[in-house]
Amino acid sequence: MDQVGRRVLILSALLVLVAAGCGGKSAQGRVTTVLFDLSGSTSAQAIRQQYMRDFTKILDTVASGGVIAADIIDDNPLAHSTFPINESFDRYEPLKENKLDYERRVHQKRDAVIKQADTIVRKPAGRPGSSVIDSMQLAERVFATFEGDHKLLVIVSDMIEQCRRYDFTGENLTTARIGQIIAKEQSAGRLPELQDVEVCVVGAGAATSGGLSAEKLLSIREFWLQYFKAAGADLSKDRYGSALLKCP
Repeated sequence: MDQVGRRVLILSALLVLVAAGCGGKSAQGRVTTVLFDLSGSTSAQAIRQQYMRDFTKILDTVASGGVIAADIIDDNPLAHSTFPINESFDRYEPLKENKLDYERRVHQKRDAVIKQADTIVRKPAGRPGSSVIDSMQLAERVFATFEGDHKLLVIVSDMIEQCRRYDFTGENLTTARIGQIIAKEQSAGRLPELQDVEVCVVGAGAATSGGLSAEKLLSIREFWLQYFKAAGADLSKDRYGSALLKCP
């Protein structure tokens, strides 16, 4: 093989590697799941407005390349799930598209997603209770469907579980009780597979007035820290609060 032939062969091999990289696991970039708690305890206008401010921050991290799926948390999220938001944003490829055309297209899609989210958070509150635990099955489904190099779960909720199985307003969430609940969920096959998923909680303990005691809110936080650890996910205290400080 002459020198020209060798160069052609090397160039062809490089192109194959690049194409394989573009079609591999990192093709989607970020895979983000957002779950909105629409129960009665989150119905205040100020809380829903905070929902939208934080959702916009999250969306901006996806718009440069990734997938975002969103659904609601209510008293029966598995039965009511429709994934009203399910959009993908491709990365900019200078050899395929003009930068201005790309930015215009992404901006239009971003605005459409924001309108969809606004429609969701404007829905009137449903029943008082919410099953945050059951909604984690929705998150598991998204991450099993889409591949990406970064998986992020954002739960927009006060995190007060109130369902047929548990009511955190009355539960004494001691270390032992937290362990019992997690073990029960695991044995029933309800503990989600969220390996390597980063978790952010927005709206935790949010209330326009009154609300639960600080001691109760801290015990609820401890439950969720232990729950996501058992599910293989990463939730740290700095990513659990009433508002989003920074999106990973």
